[in-house]
Amino acid sequence: MSFGTLYTRNPNPRSFAIIAVAKSLNVELDVVYLDRNNKKDQEKLQMLNPLNQVPFFIGSDGFVLTECVAILLYIASQDAESTLMGNSRKDYYSILKWLSLANSDLLPAIGGIILPLLGLPIAVRKNTRDCLAAVHANFKLLEAHLQDSNYLVGDEVTVADLFTAGTMVFGVIVLHAMLRDRYPRVWEWFHDVHVIPEFRDVVGELRFLNVPVPALEEDGETLKMLVDASPPAQSP
Repeated sequence: MSFGTLYTRNPNPRSFAIIAVAKSLNVELDVVYLDRNNKKDQEKLQMLNPLNQVPFFIGSDGFVLTECVAILLYIASQDAESTLMGNSRKDYYSILKWLSLANSDLLPAIGGIILPLLGLPIAVRKNTRDCLAAVHANFKLLEAHLQDSNYLVGDEVTVADLFTAGTMVFGVIVLHAMLRDRYPRVWEWFHDVHVIPEFRDVVGELRFLNVPVPALEEDGETLKMLVDASPPAQSP
């Protein structure tokens, strides 16, 4: 029997980890992908969630849950023996820290770089410079933390790794050259998470793009466009 239904879009960085965790824990989850350009899908989403946001979860028992972090933790908590939620209360709150950072800061910053390349408006930060500065600040934090740790919390993969890596997927596809060059430990960690079968099954193989991307010069004052002239990169 299905545990519930997850309504999302395809693709959706905030849903990658939710689906991967459900697969890992053998939680039967029906996934419904809503088309942004389909009027009936939009009307259905409006009825389910007046904020028109995905992911959105409805349990088989009628339990309704919004917000990706809450849904992720609810799914992960279905197996009391799993270490995906950490091994202690301190682990749990450390996991919450990384989930919050990835969801509220890292993902919007990545979107602020990529969305203009697609001709789409930036929803949160006002300009690409702010987004670049935030991306570098987040990657520097991750790089320093991962110098002495295999994973974000403890010695085993947790939902913090799966979710944070999930929010980075499109950033990695576009910013792969910068990541390899400036944040090698983050690059290595992302690879370690990406090869986890359940995660890779959801995210798929990565096809890196070599497109003009903005780069923030070291003085933080000048924004210029750099073209990555390197040959197409291989999947991590």
